[in-house]
Amino acid sequence: MALILKNANIINVYTGEILEGNIGIKDDKIVFVDYYNDIDLNKFKNAKIINLNGKFVSPTFIDAHIHIESSHVIPSEFEKYALLNGVSKVVIDPHEIVNVLGIKGIEFMLNDARILDVYCMVPSCVPATELETSGAKITPKDIEDLFKNETYKNKILGLGEVMNYIGVINRDEEVLKKINIAKKYGKLIDGHAPQLTGLDLNKYIGTGIMSDHECTTEEEALEKIRLGLKLMIREGTASKNIDILKIRNNINDIRNMTLVSDDISIKDLKDGYLINTLKKATKYVSPVEAIQMITINPANYFGFDIGIKPSNNADLIIFEDLTDFKINNVMIKGKFLEEYNLFKNNLFKKGALQHTNYTNHNKYTKYNNYIKYNSMNYSYKSEEDFLIKGIDINIEPKKSARVIEPIKDSIITNEIILDVSETIDKLNKNELNRIYVIERHKGTNRIGKGLIHFLKKGVIASSYAHDSHNVVVVGNNLKDIAIAVNHLKDINGGFVVVENGKILESVQLNIAGLMGCDGEYIYKKIESIERKTENYVLYDTNLFLTLSFLTLSVIPELKITDFGLVKNSKVVDLVF
Repeated sequence: MALILKNANIINVYTGEILEGNIGIKDDKIVFVDYYNDIDLNKFKNAKIINLNGKFVSPTFIDAHIHIESSHVIPSEFEKYALLNGVSKVVIDPHEIVNVLGIKGIEFMLNDARILDVYCMVPSCVPATELETSGAKITPKDIEDLFKNETYKNKILGLGEVMNYIGVINRDEEVLKKINIAKKYGKLIDGHAPQLTGLDLNKYIGTGIMSDHECTTEEEALEKIRLGLKLMIREGTASKNIDILKIRNNINDIRNMTLVSDDISIKDLKDGYLINTLKKATKYVSPVEAIQMITINPANYFGFDIGIKPSNNADLIIFEDLTDFKINNVMIKGKFLEEYNLFKNNLFKKGALQHTNYTNHNKYTKYNNYIKYNSMNYSYKSEEDFLIKGIDINIEPKKSARVIEPIKDSIITNEIILDVSETIDKLNKNELNRIYVIERHKGTNRIGKGLIHFLKKGVIASSYAHDSHNVVVVGNNLKDIAIAVNHLKDINGGFVVVENGKILESVQLNIAGLMGCDGEYIYKKIESIERKTENYVLYDTNLFLTLSFLTLSVIPELKITDFGLVKNSKVVDLVF
């Protein structure tokens, strides 16, 4: 016996109990769990015994649905923060990078992390719709080839969120072909069906969809879980739906409920990750139930054998308490984190990563093919490229204009209709903004044009924009808009803030225009960009993550792509 954890309060995720006991560990496995003090610890002469004095021990956490790209760091950087916060497994839907790089994006995401277990749901919608331009396409044959691939058979768990719910309901041949391939290989099928209800919801589930993470109301959540969907309750950086846990008052069984992040910023990743979700969840459920929702519940869905029992990996979190969930230590495969090379050599200092000089790209030679990849495939822009017909030129004052209105803490937007004359007046007063999407994959130079009620001042632009990740820019000053878009081309993707002709800050994300290789560089630069834009937005939100959802055309009500404004899965006129 190598190690014994003595006098622990063990979170038994199988029964929902907290039990006093001892845990014996040899190599990477749990050898015994003693709840009855039947085992004489003295006979293990060479074992190291750690007296936990009543500290709490649980299995490590699973994030059952996440897009790592939303943190803007590659998996080998993401894992440093995730592991420190007790997350040892993530199930990713990498449709961000796959929309840019195709299948080689999946291979990159699965092979980059060293300690973190990264599993994958193959993106089902690349492109998400035919109303935008992506950098790649994933066909039913591609999906079948991945399911058959021996290298990834234990890592690829199923088909990622089927966002084209309208296609599912209307029996779209291509969508159903992907679903049936997943069934053929016994794979899971994740769903994505915001506000879907009644007969349409039944039709959607009837094709084989197994989960949903898009619920925003208790009524929606109850209907879906009662129809047998695995309910993934999202509490991310931009979308916060933890309050639907109130349905616990209406149901007697929590086995089909999990807590997920979906999208998370580098700041939230570093400052707690699922620990913060646990704290919020205990407003509605017990601490043990909350832990079950990020351990045994997702494990049962995905077929992982986790929990504190003999033969399982010794993947454990030691907590000081079950109120703040303060972590004392994390063990992965029988070793505490500080025993891993990743966490040695002062790489971490008091739980915080130190900066490792991102600017020296020679340190990251393994990523050179991704860094050199030109993902900003458009020409340099001038102010004239952003003029809007009917508002800036050929003005039609008697017509109406559509305006996007974001909703706080939600990826859903509203549509506002204004007279063109009122629109022009509000633009002149900076009470409305312009929004543009520039196609960056195929060299078409297509620009989708729209209006939005979002910023008080300045211009912001990003190459991270769901789902196809074309360049999105918001602001009023056409000169600054052109500067922002051109700067992103120069740095091969990222974020930028421009005001009065000057670049105030930018963040380079030169892995497919989505991620960077150094977590602390990204963290510090995003901190800086957030400080410099704290007075920009009309309401308190994560500015760039919220910006990224304005192009998500599969979510109601009014969004924008490089094709233009999208409403109800159709391109609609800005001025009409």
